Amino acid sequence: MAKPDVIVEYALLRKHLEAVVDPRHARGKVHPLAGVLSLVVLALMGGARSMSDVSRFGKLKAEVLVPLGLRRSPSVATLGRLLRLVSVEGVRKSLLAFVRELHVLRQGPEAPVGVVAMDGKTLRGTWEGGRQLHVLHLFAHQGALVLDQVAVGKAAGEVAGAEEWIKTIAREFPGLSLFTGDALFAQRSLAQVIVDGSRDYLIKVKKTKKPSTTI
Repeated sequence: MAKPDVIVEYALLRKHLEAVVDPRHARGKVHPLAGVLSLVVLALMGGARSMSDVSRFGKLKAEVLVPLGLRRSPSVATLGRLLRLVSVEGVRKSLLAFVRELHVLRQGPEAPVGVVAMDGKTLRGTWEGGRQLHVLHLFAHQGALVLDQVAVGKAAGEVAGAEEWIKTIAREFPGLSLFTGDALFAQRSLAQVIVDGSRDYLIKVKKTKKPSTTI
């Protein structure tokens, strides 16, 4: 199947982010909220680590502004003010819907999500509650898409985060059949949650010491 034009994907991203509630009064609006949120998402994907990085991204990549409905790149002050107003959960729901439709757009309506890798990462330059933010990524091999990311506090929280995601979110992705992960995910409770959802798992377990030569 032919890969969709990137401009089409930008427009799709904005369409779904229009579902995020904009608490501002209509009078005096300069930048549409969906366009600003879309720009933030694209900038983060491009390696942005700060508000100034996001604003600079919009100035350097002016070609992305039109499909996002922006006349110019928002200033750092505008970005900070707008992002404080929006619901994080609202943005997450919109991005989940976007990823579902993007998978269909890229792979076709009958293509299953298939295999999903679970992997935790500490985000450099991103802090929450005085500590670097640690998130669990759920990555679909087919389509090369991050389906979702969940804040889990620290590495030890990845298993609980994965269990909760599988219970509450995994059903939104039809055809998700297999979870993969490293040795951290080799936990009985997680395996049970996966099996209870009629799915399979493949966990890579590393040797921690040389095998004993004694009998």
